[in-house]
Amino acid sequence: ANRYTITRTYRATDVCGNFAECSQIITVNDQTAPVLTCPANITTTTPIGFCTVAVSFAPTATDNCGGAVTITSVPASGSQFSIGTTLVTVTATDACGNASTCTFNVMVSDGQLPVISQHPVNRTVCAGTNATFSVTSTNAVSYQWQQYIGGIWTNITGQTSSSMTLNAVTHSMNTNTYRVNVVGLCTTVPSNAASLYVNPLPLINLAASVPPILLPGQTLTITATVSPAGGSFVWFKNNAAIPGATGSSLTGLTVSDIGTYRAEYTDLNGCRSISADLFVTAQPSGNLYVYPNPNTGVFRVRFFNQTNEPGSVLVYNENGARVYNQKFTSTLPYTSVLVDISRLAAGKYLVEVVNSAGRRIGAKWIIVVH
Repeated sequence: ANRYTITRTYRATDVCGNFAECSQIITVNDQTAPVLTCPANITTTTPIGFCTVAVSFAPTATDNCGGAVTITSVPASGSQFSIGTTLVTVTATDACGNASTCTFNVMVSDGQLPVISQHPVNRTVCAGTNATFSVTSTNAVSYQWQQYIGGIWTNITGQTSSSMTLNAVTHSMNTNTYRVNVVGLCTTVPSNAASLYVNPLPLINLAASVPPILLPGQTLTITATVSPAGGSFVWFKNNAAIPGATGSSLTGLTVSDIGTYRAEYTDLNGCRSISADLFVTAQPSGNLYVYPNPNTGVFRVRFFNQTNEPGSVLVYNENGARVYNQKFTSTLPYTSVLVDISRLAAGKYLVEVVNSAGRRIGAKWIIVVH
């Protein structure tokens, strides 16, 4: 027993045999707590498909009086423990109510913890293009991309896959920061943060050296002014790239080169801009151009014409006899018609251009020398 009660009787006797008695009650109480031993810290892992695990343990206790000892644990042995560290408190109590305590930790790891093998990385793109961030992980159930706004990670609606594409980014998005939460069955793991850097598009403007409405004999230069400098050019005429045109200007354009021009410029960051179209056209004129004059019998004839306009070049000698007749169909305005009368004698000739109805468009005298 943990409590003892003893009654003692005392007697005093004299020589004549007279005596007197008294009694004493002695009570002995147990005031020593049991000696309690807790298990060492326990480390375990949740089984596949579960976010808790049952953990059993067996603390021990002894008592100095050898009586019964009651041991209680909170949480109890066999309880389900969640992921993380849980403190278990054990109490041992003897029959006299003396108690002692000890503690230990149950540390539970996630058996399906998402593991990120490739975090999102910084992206540098040009304004107007797309930027894609991605993550590579295992044990992921879902994803949620976030943007760091005002000191708070804020979910981005609809961005719930392993990659996130930002379409047609703007320069205002420069230095935006993103991350993704990789959501597992039991645990969510955030990725490292990654930033978006957006380079502005270069500026490009085209200028013509003279008004781009040309007559035969006029030449035109188109110059591109760009910022920042140092990049590369591709020039286009009527939507087709011009072979070899890689400088900042196009020179020597004539009425033979009428069309729609633009330049594509790529700066040193790889950002590309396309200029506005510049239209080179022909100026209407009633003049007939025959050149060179004088010539050796080989010359060109030009006049302002409509596209696909049929006509004829007629050549007459000084006596009025027709010595040459060439039919043609025009292409561009001021179509160049090559004439060769070098087999004819030197002298003065009249060059006449007539339309398909025989109406004279123009005429001009030339001199042929050999």
